[in-house]
Amino acid sequence: MQAADTPSFWPMYAMQPGHNAAMKSPFPAVNWTYEVPGAADARKAVKNNTIIRDLVGFPIGVAVVDGAVFAPNDNGYLYKLDARTGKLEWSFNAHNQLMTTPVVATAGGKQLVFIGAGNSVFTYSHAKKFGVNGVAVIRGSDVSAVDAVDAATGKLVWTYGTKGEDMPTAVFDKGMLLFGNGDGHIYALDAVTGALKWKTAIMSFVSMSSATFDPKKNVIIMGGTHPSNIYALDAATGKPLWTVHPKNIFSSSGGDGTWAVGGNVTIGQIETRTSSQKATSGSEEIAIDVGTGKIVWSKTLGVGKTPPRNKDAVPAIMDGVVYTGSPVTHDEYAIDAKTGKIIWTAPLKAGMKAAPTIVGDDVIRPARARSSRLPNRAARSLMFMTRRRAATARKTALPWAARISSVPMMDSCRQYH
Repeated sequence: MQAADTPSFWPMYAMQPGHNAAMKSPFPAVNWTYEVPGAADARKAVKNNTIIRDLVGFPIGVAVVDGAVFAPNDNGYLYKLDARTGKLEWSFNAHNQLMTTPVVATAGGKQLVFIGAGNSVFTYSHAKKFGVNGVAVIRGSDVSAVDAVDAATGKLVWTYGTKGEDMPTAVFDKGMLLFGNGDGHIYALDAVTGALKWKTAIMSFVSMSSATFDPKKNVIIMGGTHPSNIYALDAATGKPLWTVHPKNIFSSSGGDGTWAVGGNVTIGQIETRTSSQKATSGSEEIAIDVGTGKIVWSKTLGVGKTPPRNKDAVPAIMDGVVYTGSPVTHDEYAIDAKTGKIIWTAPLKAGMKAAPTIVGDDVIRPARARSSRLPNRAARSLMFMTRRRAATARKTALPWAARISSVPMMDSCRQYH
């Protein structure tokens, strides 16, 4: 297999700012499974699916670079697998859960893999501060750090420890690694050494909102919680450019969603709730002008039962159209990126969170659905729709990338990074 069959680097969540992680490639169709050590024992000993997932699940999408699959696991290990065979090449222990997409890039003449370690736990001292206005809350316990790992050997090159979790995926640009995290800051590190370039306080903690980068304006964008805001900073200096607090934004929505960039706008999803709503929420798509921070349009997708967590789906932008699902409505949407007009809606009735992938005329939606092959367990499936009109979703067998773990807890509702 030639290295050109796969991407040569993976600089951010879903590979590029519009979050459509697709490329033309002669890579052959293959099918393999890799099961992490201890997965079989966990399934026997633990009957709760969520606990199994949090112990040995692959919570997030992989990075595929130079013929290798870099896969982070909730057991704290990063795995490098041969993309053709699934054979393990090395594993690296980060000593906490891994929920970032690995960022793979060359820095200082060496190919490095960057990952963030951290968990979603609030210590008691900070949990009791949640909901108190003006008080900083830190999310994450145990080891919280960003690690740079040698892609060839799996050896640690450097580590940068933080006070809060490092669950969101970083962005690599111009030799820097940029990310927000659970201690209320946005960071820029030297990718070669791990030295701090700049650090900007935003007050909000960043949980699931991976860094989104506009290369034309050199702006980094992400959301935060407590308060729930969307932030834009100058990527070179860390200077805050604008802050948006969407009307009726609810709960942890600000820090849960990852934004995409298309043209002059950044587009993302929030959960909303009005004073008249109790157990229901609204799902709203918003476009913000990257240069000014002004809301260009907002569109309510629908109302449904409030999701317990991970409330906002990640959009993918292609040819002036936004493709996104909604954890609130469980439908898939195509939206005009300029106007916010809904072009079509496809009812899927499935759990969804990650950005879809657009290939040719197909929209490929990773989703969590029930499977007859895996009774009483949440299983991932892929659903296909046409780009031009709302079509009945067709379920298909899991391809190799979606079956990287045989543990059926690959919860697509946590594919937020």
